[in-house]
Amino acid sequence: MTPLRFAIYLPDGPLPAWIGRLLSLCAEADELRLVGVLRSRQALPGPDFAERIDGLLFDRGASAFRQLPLQGAEGLPVWHQADPSAPQAQSWLADLHCDVLLDLRPGADGLCGGPSHQWTLELDGLPAIHPQAGARPVLQGCDTTTIRLRALGSGETLDASLGAACRFSIRRNRQRAIAKGMGMIHRALLRLARGGNPATARAALPCATQTGTTTAAGASRRLGAMLRHTARRAFRKAVSRDQWGIALAFGDDVCLDPSQARLIVPPSDRFWADPMVWPAADQGWWVFIEEVIYAEGRGTLKAIRVHPDGRWEQPVPVMARPWHLSYPFLFWWEGALWMVPESGANRTVELYRCTGMPDRWEKAVDLLTGIDLVDATVFAHGGRWWLLGNVSEPGADKHDELHAFHAPSPLGPWEPHAANPVVSDARVARPAGPLFRQGGRLLRPAQVCVPEYGHALVLRRIERLTPTEYVESTERRIDPGWLPGIACIHTLSHEAGLTAFDFLIRRSRLSPPAAALRRAALHEASHRHQDK
Repeated sequence: MTPLRFAIYLPDGPLPAWIGRLLSLCAEADELRLVGVLRSRQALPGPDFAERIDGLLFDRGASAFRQLPLQGAEGLPVWHQADPSAPQAQSWLADLHCDVLLDLRPGADGLCGGPSHQWTLELDGLPAIHPQAGARPVLQGCDTTTIRLRALGSGETLDASLGAACRFSIRRNRQRAIAKGMGMIHRALLRLARGGNPATARAALPCATQTGTTTAAGASRRLGAMLRHTARRAFRKAVSRDQWGIALAFGDDVCLDPSQARLIVPPSDRFWADPMVWPAADQGWWVFIEEVIYAEGRGTLKAIRVHPDGRWEQPVPVMARPWHLSYPFLFWWEGALWMVPESGANRTVELYRCTGMPDRWEKAVDLLTGIDLVDATVFAHGGRWWLLGNVSEPGADKHDELHAFHAPSPLGPWEPHAANPVVSDARVARPAGPLFRQGGRLLRPAQVCVPEYGHALVLRRIERLTPTEYVESTERRIDPGWLPGIACIHTLSHEAGLTAFDFLIRRSRLSPPAAALRRAALHEASHRHQDK
């Protein structure tokens, strides 16, 4: 196969390091070949004092925005001082047989008469390389940031992703979005190289946000906004600690109203999250959870025995590894119980078979390797097995992009969905528990990760799922706040008789939990005392 030939149009002078990383990413694909570089007359401005302070506070180390000489284009022909109206530049690209021009200048408008495919990358409507791209959420207090790959000329959106905004750092907000944008460019080039449409096959793209007034924001205004958000964030962390707990609702049908649930508040030195329910062999249920002891900072898996009368027992250890574990996803297959715990920190997706409830598990196989995938959710549908989980580009947020894989059995081999990522929207992407059917509809619990991680739940109705198509829509939303002090809810799991949620409180470092939660904890404690 003849490689797809592309050129890149850049400002003069030093460039942010992410440009070189993008070229290195594309160079890894045999189907792509960078054939030339165009450099405009205008160089990027150096960082002003607000950007330098932002970098010192939140972007230390190998920053994607450190300005360097162009890397990844050594030995290639370079056209200096290119002009959009210069016929020589057009002829030069034609002689290189260039198929695609990536215009990444601050004023990207393409090359008149150039290749038929000319694209640019935008962040909230500004070119991604623009010094103030990503400033809008900080200046205007917005929850989201949109990264978009756009075709110049037609204006068609080839790909888009909506992420949760980082309000306290413009640089960090830009870095997360641009990390996704590099993946968009890479995927679009590969689709075109393989004879397909460069636009994503995803059924729906998140709406691009408005540009606002970020281009006029001076350094003092930007720095003031960042410092205000940083001070609020630091104060909140100083006076409170985020703590997840478990909520249990009893009844044969899945409960979608967490106000009906009874709360379990863990000890103050740890949190319990990601509850997954499974029936016990005699009566009652096991609720598998992630436990993180704050002093240790690494997740392990435990299980809480819940009795039919509502009593529960202290968690027992289930699984620990040198890396972080969470989201202990359970499913039944071929007469056995299986678990896929989250092990993204080990860059694996691992499958375990239960040999004795609740704490004896035997590793069966690595389903996927070399991948940072979180919250793997496995189910059978349409004669295939499916695995859904969030995969992030290096440096990007883990909440934004849902990927799907399919296989003839849970043992694999697993193939990526043709439209990956099948969802690219932090408001609905990340899994939040096992799928279930209600009224003939297949519903996928998903996290709402704006304005913060795990803020709320949505139930997404899967309307079409094949190896090449994925279509879903929102059926229902479940918000926190059903009791004073509950700030987030991000997991839903059900087995006949019991539905489990988790919830987040901001526990004061100076005083006990809020009154409503304290009453719930005392209520549970009285049940345990009566059991004794």
